[in-house]
Amino acid sequence: MKSKLFQGLNRVLLLALLAATLLVATPAIVAAQAETTPPWRIPVDSARTKVNVVVGDNALVTDLAITSRQQQLGLGYRNTLGPDEAMLFVSDEASPRTFWMKGMRFCLDIIWIEGGEIVAAAENTCPDPAGTEDIDRLRVSSPSDVTFVLEVNAGWLDEHGYGVGTQVTIPELPAA
Repeated sequence: MKSKLFQGLNRVLLLALLAATLLVATPAIVAAQAETTPPWRIPVDSARTKVNVVVGDNALVTDLAITSRQQQLGLGYRNTLGPDEAMLFVSDEASPRTFWMKGMRFCLDIIWIEGGEIVAAAENTCPDPAGTEDIDRLRVSSPSDVTFVLEVNAGWLDEHGYGVGTQVTIPELPAA
C-alpha cells in the first residue's frame, strides 16, 4: 500500500516539476522566437505617410521612407507596387546612397534625385536569386550625392521617356 501511495506522490511531484519547468521555460522560448522572427512576419507601419510626387508630367502616390526603420524595410516583402505608386527615401542632406534588393519580390527602377531633377537611375534592378548571402547581394549606388531616392516599378522610366534632367516635384515633407 505504501508503494502505491509513494508512486502516486512521485507522479504528482513529477507533474508539478514539469509544470514549473514549462512556466519558467515558456517565456524564454517565446523570447527566442521573437529574436528570430523573419522580416515578413514583422508588422509594417500601417499608416505610412503618402504624398504626391510629380516626375515630368506624371503624379505618383508615394509612400515616404523617412525613419531608419522605414528605410531599412523599404519595399521589401511586398508583392507588388501599383503602376502609379512609388516610394521616396528622404535624407536630411545630400550624400552617396547605396541600395540593395534584400527582401524584394519584384524589379525596380531606382531613381537618384537632387536639385529637383533626376541625376541618374539604376533601371530594371531585380532581386538576387533565392539563397543569396547578404555579402554577395548586388548593391547599386548613386553616382553623386543625393537627398532623395525614388523607387518605381521596373521599366517605368523607359515607358514614360524620362531620364537624367527630368524635373521632379516633391511637396513639403513632414519631419522624421
